[in-house]
Amino acid sequence: MEIRKVLFGRKSIRDFKPEPVPKELVERIIDAGIWSPSNSNRQPWEFIIVTGDKLKELKARLKEALKIGKSSKRELKTWDDAYPRPKEGERRSAELMRGMLEFVKKAGIKPQEFIRSNFSFFGAPVVIVVVMEKGYGIGSLVSIGACIENMLLQAYELGLGTCWMMIPLEYGDVFRELFEIPEDKYLVSTIALGYASDSPINEFRSARDSKEKFIKWYE
Repeated sequence: MEIRKVLFGRKSIRDFKPEPVPKELVERIIDAGIWSPSNSNRQPWEFIIVTGDKLKELKARLKEALKIGKSSKRELKTWDDAYPRPKEGERRSAELMRGMLEFVKKAGIKPQEFIRSNFSFFGAPVVIVVVMEKGYGIGSLVSIGACIENMLLQAYELGLGTCWMMIPLEYGDVFRELFEIPEDKYLVSTIALGYASDSPINEFRSARDSKEKFIKWYE
């Protein structure tokens, strides 16, 4: 598949078939991740791959945590409370939610039910938890981002769907306890992986602003 088709064809999947993903395909996806560029070739990534009964246990624990409503709050936020939140970013996020909810209704799903489904990874049969030793420093998260992007693109090329997710890490304690993740490692992100269902929710694609909004040319 041409790289441009992969880049522009990939989108987030929010409803998965229960069909298992062959281990060799998961390994190919991981290979794509570890061959991404990283600062000084430090390769700061680590992966916890969760399937089968262990994934059922993770989902059950997250469901219970959600029911109790006690969140440990994710460590790596997508905003900085020391600064005003960028208005354009907030606008784009709000537009995403409005557009997504239209497809949620089309699929006959109640909004609250859809929000809760984030914590069951939309029914994905594979979840990849990405962690990084804190000693690498937050600057190494740039390398982690490149790694995850490689994985998402490789999955798409293999006919698989993904959703790059941070919201389940609102209950980071669940992950730390279940997978014995020490405090000297960041919980960076999770990736839901599997085959996309034919649910209308998977027709949704987020928009992008024009490139002129992001570019300054100096010649």
